[in-house]
Amino acid sequence: MKRFCFLFIVLTLFSCEGLPDNPQGLRALADKMETQKDTYDKAYDNWGSGDVASTFTAYLNGDTVAFIEEHMTRGTSGRSINRYYFFDDLLFGYRENRTNSDTTHVEIEILFDVNGEILIANQKKDKKPIAIDSYIASMAKKHGQTLRELAKDAPHIQSK
Repeated sequence: MKRFCFLFIVLTLFSCEGLPDNPQGLRALADKMETQKDTYDKAYDNWGSGDVASTFTAYLNGDTVAFIEEHMTRGTSGRSINRYYFFDDLLFGYRENRTNSDTTHVEIEILFDVNGEILIANQKKDKKPIAIDSYIASMAKKHGQTLRELAKDAPHIQSK
């Protein structure tokens, strides 16, 4: 009951304040969601297209998806852990941690404003910053929404 009350208060505060409008605030919100993931209800499901497949856990506040953690295999090209962060059903953040089959490591972070526009986009390959293609953001938005819809229809497991 304590956890529920704490989560309710935190979510109410963020709901009253609205979505942060700066990268630091968005990162803090995403990090807070991750540290409190045990307090959320959960939905588990699978997704696949061609040789790309994933299993994912959606962390829910009631019927609203707060964030999704996806474990994806990319055929023979590698695997990744992707996280999608939502505020009132609006995708505000995407993080990807990928290991390619050639053992290169890629990290991506994209944060969106309340209009769905890119606020900040970073990509690193083997810890070195590299340019990021805009299609990555559009694919993250599209795939995040797909997973969010699948999660809403998946069986929910209540937190303890």
